[in-house]
Amino acid sequence: MDAVFPVEQLRPLHAELFPGPQLEGRHTASCEVHFAPFELPNPNDDVTSEDYEALTFESPLRLDFIDLPTLNLNALAGQTFTFPANPEHGYIDGSIYFVGTHNPVDITRITFGTLTEHGLPVTFEGTWQMEFEASGFQAFETTIHTTLQRRAGTA
Repeated sequence: MDAVFPVEQLRPLHAELFPGPQLEGRHTASCEVHFAPFELPNPNDDVTSEDYEALTFESPLRLDFIDLPTLNLNALAGQTFTFPANPEHGYIDGSIYFVGTHNPVDITRITFGTLTEHGLPVTFEGTWQMEFEASGFQAFETTIHTTLQRRAGTA
């Protein structure tokens, strides 16, 4: 039986929005959501073994092929976008690198708040498919609240 991922330990620091790859002849957006690192028990290892090592969660959530009308934060403010889950046409190609593999993440809703001097508040809703690559954890739904920034060096 797969373990329950400690969702309460996910502490988003910020997100970065930047130009993504072209898809069907049009530009898309990409995004990385960065989290504070933390340790958690390894469900695939015997905790009583002298070789036991806890897992460290320290990778960003990577989202590609996001179909947004613009990368302009002013224009995105106050808008909500919905997306299908993979493999439906128009899905966001999301993953988190954890336990040595890219675990799929289906982001189905992105909501942008009101732009401030600190950035654009953003909410990502979706399901982390942790069972897909046998991470030892169950899939889980979560909502992530953070602040979106333009990646340094992008116009």
